[in-house]
Amino acid sequence: MRMLKLEDQSVTVHLSDEGRRVLKQAGWDAPEPVRFDVQANTEQGLWVRLEDAGRRYIVMVRWDSILTVTVDPGEIRTEGLVI
Repeated sequence: MRMLKLEDQSVTVHLSDEGRRVLKQAGWDAPEPVRFDVQANTEQGLWVRLEDAGRRYIVMVRWDSILTVTVDPGEIRTEGLVI
């Protein structure tokens, strides 16, 4: 199985109720769906940039909080095999 290289890409994400709740607890009310600029993707989740009140944050959104990720197929890049 290959992991998509989503770094430096903008993706549309549908979060689970739990994912939206956790982001809200962190002070960010996530719309549905939400558009993220991905900084890095790991086996644990996506590191994404959030902007709020003129400030930028980098936050990890865990895979178990993500229901779907949509990427423009013309922009998908792949990297080595995931073990």
